[in-house]
Amino acid sequence: MAFSSALAVESLQACCWSTVSLPRPRVVEIGRLAGAHAGSALVESCQRLEAYSLEPCNCPAPGRLGGAEALFHLAEVAAGLHSVVLGEREILGQVRQALVGAPAPVRGLGEIAISAARDLRRETRFEGHAGHLLDRALRMGGVPTAGNILILGTGQMGRLVAERAVELGFAEVVVAGRRAPAQPLPGATFAALSGVGSAGPFDVIAGCLGSNAPEVRIEQLPPVRRLLLDLGTPRNFAGAPAVASLMLADLLADEQCERPHATRRRGELRTHVRTLVERRLERFAETGAAVTEMRMGAERIRQREVERIRRLHPEIPADAAEQLTRSLVNQLLHGPTASLRASGDAELARAVARLFSGRP
Repeated sequence: MAFSSALAVESLQACCWSTVSLPRPRVVEIGRLAGAHAGSALVESCQRLEAYSLEPCNCPAPGRLGGAEALFHLAEVAAGLHSVVLGEREILGQVRQALVGAPAPVRGLGEIAISAARDLRRETRFEGHAGHLLDRALRMGGVPTAGNILILGTGQMGRLVAERAVELGFAEVVVAGRRAPAQPLPGATFAALSGVGSAGPFDVIAGCLGSNAPEVRIEQLPPVRRLLLDLGTPRNFAGAPAVASLMLADLLADEQCERPHATRRRGELRTHVRTLVERRLERFAETGAAVTEMRMGAERIRQREVERIRRLHPEIPADAAEQLTRSLVNQLLHGPTASLRASGDAELARAVARLFSGRP
């Protein structure tokens, strides 16, 4: 890729850990290892923890990618192609949030990946969200969509699972949390998490507690008749259940082993999103060339004005005129330059460059 040097693509490193259904001590240890990457973007979800940086690294991450492969992988993650639910929407926001505090070069590469992921989403119809994990769990467990269900957690995952349970036709949907949800859940009732142990029995109990929630001992739960579903990372439940139980890792393994058509579609979409990344990189290179032309045109104008200042105002020191005009031009062009690069709109960048060139 001739354009990679301008974006430091060849220097990008990705250190990747899977955190699916791991116990809390292991997730905490992975968090410590990933957090040691200075100047990185840390992408964290219920399935993974990944550090993206431009610095060499010798950490013990089981998954390591470099250069264009790291950038392709980030785009695939942002597009939801590595999520348990193919194309889930939530991961794009998580990747965007991870880039907020990252160094500018990493953030620039991340924007390329996010733009390619958005391109894919515009072209592809994804119908699933995290709540559809309930469908897969019920199918695997042979549990009918009837009776009642208790969902622990009022965060994003809990809300989506509750909404899906209502859509599937459960007779009773109870959502338990430390505090009531900010917005009502149509078709579901709320219960305080502290008193849920005396409720029930329930046909299905689903754990959707956040990453900071403590483990819940199974004996603290109300009786469950058919299925115990743990969708948490770290695991929500500790102990040996007396009924069928499934974790997030089981749902992911089911697709890989039992649904080859879904695995094949993921592969096809991964190939396509890589093409979209390459297109975005090409557009960035074209835009970058036009931005460089714009700044060179501005520099020629600045130099002419410095010469005029020297002729008209010889009392002003030459170094002062040079420093003041250079600072002023840099301040004026910084915002437009950043916006043009981020837009990837080469035609717009060329039009702006012409304003500084003197050409019509």
